[in-house]
Amino acid sequence: MGIMSPKFLSFLRYQRYLGLSDLDFSDSLQKYGLHGTWISMATQSLVAGVFVSALVAALAESLYYMDTKSESGNAYDNAVILTTSVSQLLANLWFRSQQESQVTLLNRICQLGRRLQWDRLAMPHPRLLYRIWLAVCLGYGILMFGFGFHWFKDMQLSHVLTLLGFAARCILANFQFTCYSGMVLVLQRLLRAQVDQLENLVSTNAISPANLACSLRAHDEILLLCQRELIAIYGGVLLFLFMYQVMQCVLIFFVSHLEGFHSASEMGLILCWLVPMLFYLVLPLAVNDVLNQVSVCKRFNVVLMKTIGKQSGVPTK
Repeated sequence: MGIMSPKFLSFLRYQRYLGLSDLDFSDSLQKYGLHGTWISMATQSLVAGVFVSALVAALAESLYYMDTKSESGNAYDNAVILTTSVSQLLANLWFRSQQESQVTLLNRICQLGRRLQWDRLAMPHPRLLYRIWLAVCLGYGILMFGFGFHWFKDMQLSHVLTLLGFAARCILANFQFTCYSGMVLVLQRLLRAQVDQLENLVSTNAISPANLACSLRAHDEILLLCQRELIAIYGGVLLFLFMYQVMQCVLIFFVSHLEGFHSASEMGLILCWLVPMLFYLVLPLAVNDVLNQVSVCKRFNVVLMKTIGKQSGVPTK
């Protein structure tokens, strides 16, 4: 069983290749840092250019993915297309502006993981989320390839750029949802590891005040990371991503109730578009399991009371 490696979420390094940040890992220093290169800068410029081009194309021509047979429906569809680029540009800008905070968060988590001797191999959930992201990217790629045949009219540049922006948005937004959810799961696991460590201290005959203070300090540090760094990094990102995700889901629900969209194949196609969006809409809420956090806090309080009682010689229930 290997103790937690500093590269505990290996897929985080793909931020550089997706134009999200300059996050890098130094093998010599065994820590995270920022390392901007001409390749990373070019990638970020390319990603921003894709969304700006898609936005300009949507502004230059009143586009909508599907004729909803109503002016209000088509106008809402056009608003969704415009929001695709705007929301992702703002989310990427927020994420990049907080990349130094992300480095601080990752390095402090690594330090806590080594102190708590947490085995990263015992936590498969972030890796599973990464594989789901890959599968969703592949699924959406197939769907967009089929949709392109019907939507491209004489290969109009505006249609090509708009669909390209939508494809880039699916890849980046779902990856950011994955990163956030993985970070939450890691912090939750660290919190449970800290409580396990405290229980081990209580079970010993002689409790060292220094070890007890170190364990309690680790608990406070984990909570501080959750309440400050994590929110600073992903708060604005999730706000912009949720805004678009809700609009897109509403549009798909609206299209599914249009006349002529009631055959089994068409409803199945609509579900293929909708299910991944709902999944990533619910995922950040699902990993923030309030009941689970309450149970961990209750367990911590019980162990702490036992520790205090053992130190003072007063029996506790």
